Amino acid sequence: MKNILHIISSARGEKSYSNQLSSAILEKLLQKGNINKITLRNLVKDAPPYADEVSIHEFYKHPELYDEQSGQLLSYANLIVDEVREADIIVIGTPVFNLGISTPLKAWLDQLIRVGITYVFDEQWNRVGQLKGKKVYLAVASGGRSAEGSPDYISAYLADVFRSYAGITDVETYRIEGTMENGFTADYESILKDFNSVNEML
Repeated sequence: MKNILHIISSARGEKSYSNQLSSAILEKLLQKGNINKITLRNLVKDAPPYADEVSIHEFYKHPELYDEQSGQLLSYANLIVDEVREADIIVIGTPVFNLGISTPLKAWLDQLIRVGITYVFDEQWNRVGQLKGKKVYLAVASGGRSAEGSPDYISAYLADVFRSYAGITDVETYRIEGTMENGFTADYESILKDFNSVNEML
């Protein structure tokens, strides 16, 4: 039985295409069965705190040095780490903002990624991720369309963060583009037409 963590990061609510696409992915997973629990983390309604001059030092402490203040300043960070640890599958929806991910999603990542927690260093000072064996689905929505041959900044960035700082290497992206075009109609079934065949092992 699988546990799913569903991350919503668009401020557009029910009108958000990334939210709708991530929900369509979630529905595909539910249709396959074998789902034990779904945890929803809405980063707009429950915004992650931003690091400040006080809290930033806690993120670079080794866990053995945590004290009572650390527990208070890292309460949100500890909560979302626990959610990710518990999840077998993570579904993340994000719009494209200036070639990057949404602001709340970046803040969530900054709270999640911590030395000694999501990654450690080996004897050669190589990073070793501590959250291996999970599957991440990215649901990415953009108002325009990518030019042929242009880099996929969103997928590359998120895949690198999860791989380098968490040890999660299985990251799959589904995109919906051109949402600002006149008369645009979302076709999630077409976008996810190969979902079942690609994910038979889930």
